[in-house]
Amino acid sequence: MRAMVMLLAVMTVGGFAAEARAGGSIRLAQTSTTTNCMLNCNSALANCQSSCVLPAATATATSNASASSSCLLACTNTQLTCQTLCARVSPSQ
Repeated sequence: MRAMVMLLAVMTVGGFAAEARAGGSIRLAQTSTTTNCMLNCNSALANCQSSCVLPAATATATSNASASSSCLLACTNTQLTCQTLCARVSPSQ
């Protein structure tokens, strides 16, 4: 019985040691630099999209502003390009 307890203890310590060695090789998927880069892309998208909104032709209380589809598409393409660049420089590469 005592031998069994010792064997279990050795196996447990060995397992933790192997896990500790593997921990050095694990890379994080994102860093705060990558996250900040992505957030900046999203902020730029919001600013771009707000510049696409045009006031209604008739200024009444019930008129709605409209946005140019091509302008919104250009904003989205810019955001995707920006986020792709953020992902390429991510340390997880």
